[in-house]
Amino acid sequence: MRYVVLWVRVAFGVHSLVSGLNHFLEFPFLPLPPLDASPAGVFIAELARIGLYDVIKAVEVAVGLCLVSNRFVPLALVMEFPITLSIFWLNTFVDAAPRQLFTGPRELFYNVFLLAAYAGYYAPMLGFRVGSSPIWRPSVAADIAGGVAGKARGPS
Repeated sequence: MRYVVLWVRVAFGVHSLVSGLNHFLEFPFLPLPPLDASPAGVFIAELARIGLYDVIKAVEVAVGLCLVSNRFVPLALVMEFPITLSIFWLNTFVDAAPRQLFTGPRELFYNVFLLAAYAGYYAPMLGFRVGSSPIWRPSVAADIAGGVAGKARGPS
């Protein structure tokens, strides 16, 4: 299972990195489809018009770097999840072209699978009634500095 998690993490990371960089490069790796070629094009055009599309693509680059380099993986997966949900929804229910019917669910599967694989890092956040744990408390600051998440070492 360790190698399956590794493969999915790297595949998802490379996909995110290429998708993000593709937007910023003058000569992209993959040709970008015209916005009017998809029913989701209006949504993408509006995201670009207000500047949010650049932010989304920058997050994809950061997430891709984190996943490929195996750094801050739990944080990267959480950062990518809203983007993953949008991609899944647009590809599966709005566009529904054959290619998108593959890529949307794959994106969701990769992200959810990796969130499950790194669930030990999220378990402390699932407490029903917990007290505060501010960063200015010395024990919390020491845990962060020492990598408290190391206690939940996963298969990576």
